[in-house]
Amino acid sequence: MQSFTESLNDLLVAVFHNILRVEEEYLQKGIGLGLTIREMHMIEYIGKAAKEGRTLSEIADFLKVARPSVTVAARKLEGRGYLIKNGWAQDGRVIRVTLTREGRKVFMHHMRFHALMVRELEEGVSEDEKNVLTRAIAKLDRYFDRSIEVVV
Repeated sequence: MQSFTESLNDLLVAVFHNILRVEEEYLQKGIGLGLTIREMHMIEYIGKAAKEGRTLSEIADFLKVARPSVTVAARKLEGRGYLIKNGWAQDGRVIRVTLTREGRKVFMHHMRFHALMVRELEEGVSEDEKNVLTRAIAKLDRYFDRSIEVVV
């Protein structure tokens, strides 16, 4: 019989790979044909800001990548009609990125994927179990955040 540590490790690895695989398939078969997962997560982060949009620096910080990488990705997504760069009324030096109509369609399609995933997970789970699960995943997320800072 496997120990808790071995079982948890195997489960985390399997879940990680399954989420990536299913998300990639969902992207390729859905409305966002040809988008990478990183591009989709960029669209998702911008979409969550609605009409206010995000700055390139905010996007880079969220994705934990260099700003030039975000600049290149934004230019590519703008050329494909998913987003638009706008000057910010409060400070003309700041460029904010918002989604186009097509970008919002992709964003909404992707949010449906996440809603289905979460709905499946929470079905038949008690409030106490939800709290334990949320705390455990938050702890895992903090570990990854600390690990990224060490690697970068």
